[in-house]
Amino acid sequence: MTSLPLTIYKKNGLHVRLAAAFITKLQSLLQNKELLKKTYVVYNNKKVQVNNLLSLVSLKIGRGEEFQLVFEQAVPPGILEEIKDFFEKNELVDSGQAEADRLMMENSMTLQEAIAALPNGIIVVNKENVITYANDVAAKLLNKAPQELINHRADQVIPSSRLHVVIETNKPELGEKQIINNTPLLTNRSPVMFDGQMIGAVAVFQDISNLEKVSRELTNVRELQQRLDLVLQSVSDLIGLTDQEGTFIYANEEMTGMFQKQRKRKTIQAVIGTSAWKALAVEPQPFMKMVRIAPQAKYITKINPLVVDGEFKGTVVTMSPYDEMKLLLQKIELMEQRTKYLEFELSKYQKLNDAFKTIKGSSKVLLDSLTMADKVAKTESTVMITGESGTGKELVARAVHEASSRKEKPFIRVNCAAIHPNLMESELFGHEKGAFTGAYTTHRGKFELANNGTIFLDEIGDLNFELQAKILRVLQEKEVDRVGGTRPLKLDVRIIAATNRNLTKMVDEGTFREDLYYRLHVIPIHLPPLRSRIDDIPYLVDHFTEQLNNKLGKNINGYEASFIERLCHYHWPGNIRELQNIIERVFHLTESHLLCSKDLPPHIFYGTKEQASKPAGPFAEWLTSKHVLKLEDYEKQIFAHACQLYPSYNQLAQALGITHKTAAKKLRKYGLERMLGKKYQQAAIFSQPPSLNE
Repeated sequence: MTSLPLTIYKKNGLHVRLAAAFITKLQSLLQNKELLKKTYVVYNNKKVQVNNLLSLVSLKIGRGEEFQLVFEQAVPPGILEEIKDFFEKNELVDSGQAEADRLMMENSMTLQEAIAALPNGIIVVNKENVITYANDVAAKLLNKAPQELINHRADQVIPSSRLHVVIETNKPELGEKQIINNTPLLTNRSPVMFDGQMIGAVAVFQDISNLEKVSRELTNVRELQQRLDLVLQSVSDLIGLTDQEGTFIYANEEMTGMFQKQRKRKTIQAVIGTSAWKALAVEPQPFMKMVRIAPQAKYITKINPLVVDGEFKGTVVTMSPYDEMKLLLQKIELMEQRTKYLEFELSKYQKLNDAFKTIKGSSKVLLDSLTMADKVAKTESTVMITGESGTGKELVARAVHEASSRKEKPFIRVNCAAIHPNLMESELFGHEKGAFTGAYTTHRGKFELANNGTIFLDEIGDLNFELQAKILRVLQEKEVDRVGGTRPLKLDVRIIAATNRNLTKMVDEGTFREDLYYRLHVIPIHLPPLRSRIDDIPYLVDHFTEQLNNKLGKNINGYEASFIERLCHYHWPGNIRELQNIIERVFHLTESHLLCSKDLPPHIFYGTKEQASKPAGPFAEWLTSKHVLKLEDYEKQIFAHACQLYPSYNQLAQALGITHKTAAKKLRKYGLERMLGKKYQQAAIFSQPPSLNE
């Protein structure tokens, strides 16, 4: 890089004629055009290409001021001397020529300032399509600096410039739209002619994004007006606008038809009366009243005044037929009642705590139980979980713990049926060193280990009578005594108990303490057997399939359609645990990527003769009896049986597939209201209420 300092000695500074002569001199000295393009004038921190006349003159270098001529490549010393001599040569200039130079300078600067001030972008190219001028607006729209444009080919720095096409065809392109940097531009391109010869081209482009925005807004307004007109013409209500005198200036078809039918003047006074109108005009306030246009034409009329800048300008009037409004209000009332009912039902199925995600299924009977468990998890109450073996009582107990405030504390499980009765007391309450033969150390019991957490007493119905008394004391006193201990230990333990036995029957037989039963039975949660939640079988099969794929390294990705069908027809005395074992069996036997029916055990694949031939359920005698009753008698027996198993008309109606209203009507008809829910608590403890076809 070479830098040559130069000083202007001319009276008018670097004016147009001197700048043009300087460029001509450089063009004669520098035969390499690429070198000329990379030669710059630097003045007052501004840098412009030396061969751009307008940019050079715009620097306004005055007499006696110095600037730098910078070459990006090395230049022979002789050329540098000639350039220096060009500016130091003090040729005589007469006063007339000096004045002409001043006028040229003023006109040039005025023209340049005028072009620079235009709101439109301007690009000028020579006949080689090289940019010789670009104003600031153009540079801004193209998101480039001016030096990135000047002395570069337009088709290389401007997308879709098409100036080369104008140069080739010598034809203008006017009013064309193009998108540059996501900005819509309206562009005019024209050739530049001098002395009959084409010497270049100019492009003038304007940002029309605001115009397009206004155009879209106008289009949207017109569309909105059309839609509003359509809406107003489509509604069944009578709608209109009046001026400040009460004359309708707009009325939809319904209102126009009303005036024509009743042969009334098209004024608001004809609707509400003159006195009401005068009162509204004096004190503009919204009001609503029922008006009678004719003996059989009553309307609920609502009037809203239009007030602009505190001045009354008219009204908006809506009129609804009274009979239709009355019917609508009745429907709304019915819908409100239905909404309240649905909200009540929905509240039972609010999103469960994430702790319950381990329990697979979405059947109503299961969700009812899990919803109850989710609610009681937030309390400190004792929970009793009932259900047949294999229904997932431990999973629910653990979920209750994980959903409670004790989830960070211990969860201790005790299987009361698996520990020998002689060892149970020590296991539950612990023992001191030397309390009995073999007690070499102090042993902490399960209750003590569960302190501040939860203890799960599984199969609590298997505890002997003596231990039942001691657990009752823990519940009452919140303390335990170690075997051989001398002082009680205070504990804070939540108890969750579970059983598959009929505790009520055991209380009656004297094998389970009644006081302990009621202490444990604060919040009962019943888990339904798998046969009562057949809809959950596909979910459970998918869950066990995923588990076994991971465990056994297999890729079972489905099952035959008949596979699920056969599972759903089985009674499942072993519940979910039995289903899990069956799926694992099929996993080991299958020779494909599907679970196949042929791999099921015979008693599931074929069923049993007893199941196929023996009627079951509370109405089995109907199928074997030769005596036929009246239809009404059968219906009464159905309702007498079913109503005892459900605590409300809603649940009874859902079970029977009828409406709430029909269920209530039938119970009143047969005098069965007093039996509603009579066996509900017992059914909730032992099993889900059976369907009528079991």
